[in-house]
Amino acid sequence: MKRSLITILVAIHLVASIWHGGGHSALAIALPPAKNIFVYVVILLAPVVSAGLVWTRYFSIGLWVFTLAMLGSFLFGSYHHYVLISPDNIGHLPAGSPESHSQFITSAAVIALLELAGALYGTFCLGTQHAKSRGRV
Repeated sequence: MKRSLITILVAIHLVASIWHGGGHSALAIALPPAKNIFVYVVILLAPVVSAGLVWTRYFSIGLWVFTLAMLGSFLFGSYHHYVLISPDNIGHLPAGSPESHSQFITSAAVIALLELAGALYGTFCLGTQHAKSRGRV
């Protein structure tokens, strides 16, 4: 059950992230190279790798990668979309069509919720795994 739910969360997150990337493109919101690397490695690649790992004997490593990637993604996206004043902030978007603005704003909210859910679920799974190893469950 845990493996399946992690895989489903990762798949939905990947689709939502690609959708959000379309909003970035439509509004010509570019990120500096260091932030692009973070997006590609932590937000896009790490969750996919984690989903693969949880189906192997490396379940624990996959679970850690999943949890940390979702937490890092949530913190990065929340800060850039809702706190930092920049063209990447939903309240300071550059000129564009109402559809582009709607896509960007809605997709930012969806990925934030998915990442928060992923980080919380991963933390829950890590806690139950730890409790089992200590003989408490």
